[in-house]
Amino acid sequence: MLNRSTNYILAVVTLLISGCSSTGVVPMSQDSYYIGKKDGSPGLGVSLSNKAKVYQEANAFCLKKNLEVMVLRETVTPAAPARLGSTELHFKCVKPGGTAKPLAKDADTVIKVQPGL
Repeated sequence: MLNRSTNYILAVVTLLISGCSSTGVVPMSQDSYYIGKKDGSPGLGVSLSNKAKVYQEANAFCLKKNLEVMVLRETVTPAAPARLGSTELHFKCVKPGGTAKPLAKDADTVIKVQPGL
């Protein structure tokens, strides 16, 4: 019985640790970058701490270049039963002091209305 409990605990800990992995900063097209991070913390919904860690990683990367982050796209997938949540960030490093522009969001669902139907 002890071995079964120990194996279960080890499996859960392994899943939690592996679920928190980050891609690190990945170069994308031209001068843009990507970071993706799964969130292994228990619960449902969006993990704000996971999202914050992704932004901290992007900021640290750009600060090393004496630049700051400009977000191109952010995708947050909330945790659900049998699915880990995640945060993905596509960004550029730009000169400090630029004018902030609103982040354009892609529509989750597009509804096309056809007249006469």
